[in-house]
Amino acid sequence: MEAQLSKLVDQTKAARKKLRPSSSFDSAFWSSKADILTMDAERIKLYSCLQFNEYQEEGGQLSREQWEDVDQKARECLLESIALAQQAKVARDQADKMKKGSRIQGICSAFVKLFNSSKLGFALENAASKGRRDTHDQSMMRNSMKQVYCPGNRLAIWEPVLGAWIDPSNVIAAHLFPWQSADFMEPIFGTGARDELFSSANGIFLHRLIEKAFDRGFLVLVPDTKVEAQNTLAPWEDQEERHEALRDWEMTHPREYRIAVLDATPHCMKESIFDKEIHGLESETLAGLHGRRLTFLNNARPRARYVWWAFLSAVTQLTWKGSLANPESLIQKEVLKGTRYWGTHGKYVKKNMLLGFVQELGHDVSSIAESIMDHAIEEEEGPANPEPDPSGLAIVADQVVRRTQENDGFDYEAELEEDEGESEDD
Repeated sequence: MEAQLSKLVDQTKAARKKLRPSSSFDSAFWSSKADILTMDAERIKLYSCLQFNEYQEEGGQLSREQWEDVDQKARECLLESIALAQQAKVARDQADKMKKGSRIQGICSAFVKLFNSSKLGFALENAASKGRRDTHDQSMMRNSMKQVYCPGNRLAIWEPVLGAWIDPSNVIAAHLFPWQSADFMEPIFGTGARDELFSSANGIFLHRLIEKAFDRGFLVLVPDTKVEAQNTLAPWEDQEERHEALRDWEMTHPREYRIAVLDATPHCMKESIFDKEIHGLESETLAGLHGRRLTFLNNARPRARYVWWAFLSAVTQLTWKGSLANPESLIQKEVLKGTRYWGTHGKYVKKNMLLGFVQELGHDVSSIAESIMDHAIEEEEGPANPEPDPSGLAIVADQVVRRTQENDGFDYEAELEEDEGESEDD
């Protein structure tokens, strides 16, 4: 297996050296990009297999599935390989579109950025992936959020999930829509959205461990309304009442939120990490936060459209994980259940972007399409039936790849960067 991985690494390195951006990003470019992403996905799978073999050789008794739940790196590698495969699929679809003459995304440099998050990416001056966020921007955002969400002049930060003042070192100013994809805020949400990227509208303070689970889509924010039927055997009996509650929530100011746990299976969700007496919690685990209402100190709230985007991203990742199991798996059922939490009809995202999600997710999760499309913004100008735009789906995949590569631990990226540096010096 090590020889197979070494060969794949060499093939990927050679393919990346050959790939150079063209002025049109034509079909050949996207086809080559898809091939490289497919090799990247396979590389991660092989690397994970080697890690599991080492674990077994050291006396590990867990099954592969159990090991991936307990070992964070293993779980991250699994999701990274799935995200890379999704990127490859989008790139291949793009190649097919270009062959047929469609240029909807073909000349968009921002779209190319979404396939350039890997450290292995080729040099692309005008479409390079965004690296670390500007510390000034992040500092300004944190200060702005503190002024908005933390009234008074305290050094501590108010954390709404725990409902407590927390030492600043344990609190993250979490982005709801990823800052790396700033160029897509207006195509997705509409004019003026980019101005909110580093504002309190796109952020929420979370305990660092809660933020970690939130970033991975294990838990999400949802409207604080009743979505569960009183009688699970006859959910239609109070269906209208529940729909009315969601409609009322849309008209309410300020809007209240609660935590919904979409995936309680990871080991980190089941660990005892909170002191129930200190934090006033019913459980010591992250999974135990399910249903907990957020507590804010004033009427300020993040914008619903960005909260919903984070939810959509989590559902997408959960669906990818569920695709590895049978369609009737518990994960798939949780995805279907999860869409009920946002059964409102608020218009948050442009229709063509949501069609891109439905085109992909709808094949795997029945009944999810209608729930997602309820939040589509119908534009006055443009076609009545716009072509699905895969950018939103690519953004989610891009975020997964970025996050997992931070802790990948596989140094072939650095090796390739050295090789490319030598090539540029020649």
